[in-house]
Amino acid sequence: MKTGCAIGAALTLIMGCNGALAEDVPDLKGTWIPANGAHLIDGPSKHQASGTTPVPGDATLHRDASKFVFRFEGQEGRTFWGHHASAKVTEKLIGVLSVDEKHFVMADEDGTFSGTIVDADTLDYCYTHVTPTDRAVACGQLLRQK
Repeated sequence: MKTGCAIGAALTLIMGCNGALAEDVPDLKGTWIPANGAHLIDGPSKHQASGTTPVPGDATLHRDASKFVFRFEGQEGRTFWGHHASAKVTEKLIGVLSVDEKHFVMADEDGTFSGTIVDADTLDYCYTHVTPTDRAVACGQLLRQK
């Protein structure tokens, strides 16, 4: 009987800890602005109309000069969603936090992001996409706007 009570108490403690962890998930909802970015595009990007600059000496390479805004509009536990937009194009985003709640992955309509939560207002990210007409890579930070 004592063993059954001890197991029951241990299960209650474990279940209580899992509930507490679920409440501590970082809240990513809000508006985020990219900073400290490095971007390279090969081919015609759909965001090109919002601003790119050519790489000297190469006919197809461009650096993205678009001003992006990321807005995470919803979050349920470790999953979150929203959109990001340049001046001319908006794309839907979906994302999920890792079990350790320090890393994330996101997908927009043609590429993927991966990154790390630096603090409550800073995300460190990298992005890649490959389509039949273009490729893009980028790394930088997202800073929460208050």
